[in-house]
Amino acid sequence: MPRSIRAVLMLASALFLTASAHAQDPTVQPVLDEPIGRFVIDARGLLARFKANAAIAESLGVEAADLPTRGLGLVVGAHLYPLRKRNFALGVGGEVLLRARAARTRPSTVVGGPDGPTVVTKMTGFAPQVSLNFGKRDGWSYLSAGIGRGAFVSELDDSPFEDPDPSPRAINYGGGARWFARKHVAFTFDLRFYKLGLQDKTLERPAFPAMTVMVFSAGVGVR
Repeated sequence: MPRSIRAVLMLASALFLTASAHAQDPTVQPVLDEPIGRFVIDARGLLARFKANAAIAESLGVEAADLPTRGLGLVVGAHLYPLRKRNFALGVGGEVLLRARAARTRPSTVVGGPDGPTVVTKMTGFAPQVSLNFGKRDGWSYLSAGIGRGAFVSELDDSPFEDPDPSPRAINYGGGARWFARKHVAFTFDLRFYKLGLQDKTLERPAFPAMTVMVFSAGVGVR
């Protein structure tokens, strides 16, 4: 079984066990005709879609096809809802993309020969958000956006860059939903786009162009 599939299965199992541990009440909660609650805390596994950028590949001395394009990671966040109406709430909060990581190794071109270089791509981010939320206490959808910081790097696994990751401006926007089948635990998903700013060249690392990274995540929310 490929390593990425095993990682996804392990992450899904961990999220399921977390939800089960928090769901102390075995009965399904009835739908309440009440406004959205005052806060929610999320933890979600993520899948990031990276682009195979030819300029990045050239700076590393590899082909664009050698760059990994799908990264796995984790995002956590918290949101407050200071303005709540019957079917609407204005939210403020933010998320931390702890790390999305991907790796790809060029296979050998001859039988029994050594593999080519391994390229590792990593992304982190801090995403403050303002959200528009539509629904009720036990289920709602949302649209959100904000400006924060992010970092992206592609490097050779056996020759990582020594400079710390810079943190250019990152605009994030997207949407998702939450459903509380239990009193305190919800299933939640989010589709978000991160527009990362240009990272200038330094003595130790090449420049990384401005880019947009799509991130899909799903997990649990707690209120």
